[in-house]
Amino acid sequence: MITIDGCNPSNWDSPDVVDNLVRGGVTAVNATIAIWEGFEQTVDETARWHRRFREDAERVRHVRTVDDIHAAHRDGTAGIILGWQNISPIGNDIERLEAFHVLGVRIVQLAYNVRNLVANGCLEPNDDGLSLFGVRTVRKLNELGILIDLSHVGDRSSLHTIEVSEQPVAFTHTNLREFFDSPRNKPADLVRALVANGGVVGANAFPQFLPSRFDADLAEYLDGVERLIEVAGIDHVGIASDFCEGRDWDFWPYLGRLHGTTPHFDIRVPEPNPVVAGLKGSVDMPNVAEGLRGRGYRDDEVAKVMGDNWLRLYRVVWKG
Repeated sequence: MITIDGCNPSNWDSPDVVDNLVRGGVTAVNATIAIWEGFEQTVDETARWHRRFREDAERVRHVRTVDDIHAAHRDGTAGIILGWQNISPIGNDIERLEAFHVLGVRIVQLAYNVRNLVANGCLEPNDDGLSLFGVRTVRKLNELGILIDLSHVGDRSSLHTIEVSEQPVAFTHTNLREFFDSPRNKPADLVRALVANGGVVGANAFPQFLPSRFDADLAEYLDGVERLIEVAGIDHVGIASDFCEGRDWDFWPYLGRLHGTTPHFDIRVPEPNPVVAGLKGSVDMPNVAEGLRGRGYRDDEVAKVMGDNWLRLYRVVWKG
């Protein structure tokens, strides 16, 4: 069975993070390489990843196509999909997406919680949809075959993107707002709109977005997966850990502000890598599949949620 983690912002410099992927049978992961970074910083980080792909080829494989994911599955390596959680790396130049596509970036989120030149984040009090620059950005991402992520994007901007996009888009890591009321979770009508366009929703294991928050356990996470399946259907739900393995306390102020250039918002967590009980890292990913089987899902249905639905979406959007 192929397992794909829809979003994972762990510290990839920590040696245990990749080992845990392999031990947990995770075939491929959307690895966050940019959140607030600008163009030069993201080029530097991408170059570091390319060096890692070359020097650590026995453990990691760069995923550019669905065939690369199948190759990672055969080889037992960790397939790394280079992804952004913000559009900040392009600045105000859409054509920079051409270069990043050549470098292998395959997933791009339009905004991270707050407003930028493209869209409004989910924490903004007002959301009037995409800007004109945002519409052009969506069309460029479609043209290049880069998957658009809307997890941290506001509701109106998300719907506008779904309406404008000629390709399916994703909520790579979120939950149903009717399951737990948070601006980071998505309302059922928006999930249905995404699904109608062929998209996939990654059920988010980050405990802050589950009803019991930092006391949540695997059973509650699986409840969230099932609620998404009820709304989206078994063919449109995947998994997403949102793990922060190897992170230290400095990561959280970084998410909320960066050298005074980013609007400040508080992110309060009890530990640097908050997790749900029973799913404490990539090594525990088999617990999700086992839990779904325990709830009566057939093997083919479990395979869809664990990875096949992401595979189908990638094949459509990446054009191969």
